[in-house]
Amino acid sequence: MSDSGLIDWEQLEMIFGEEDEEFDVEMGELFREFVEDGRDRLATIKGMRFDSNRDTIAKESHRLKGSSSNFGFQRVASSLGNIEDNIETISPDAYQASLTQAEGDFFASIKEVEAKYEALNN
Repeated sequence: MSDSGLIDWEQLEMIFGEEDEEFDVEMGELFREFVEDGRDRLATIKGMRFDSNRDTIAKESHRLKGSSSNFGFQRVASSLGNIEDNIETISPDAYQASLTQAEGDFFASIKEVEAKYEALNN
């Protein structure tokens, strides 16, 4: 397990159980659904024209920010929160930087969680 600041491990322990407890398989399934949904939402956001879809980008960012926060993906949630909170004033370059950061952190977070919870790889 890395202490990269990507993940709120206490949040994940509340979901999956602590290390000495049996892994919650149902929550593992929900995590997989979150990952699939997150990939889809990131692809949707990336596919939108920034200048003409700001409201939709903010809504999609909000949705993914919430689910990311629920699963302890704190840096992903922070980057998406930056987009959502500043959608009216953020520059296209700053938007792209936040989106790129969110996407990179999303996939890095998945790897860290799968490394810690091997049951997710089954």
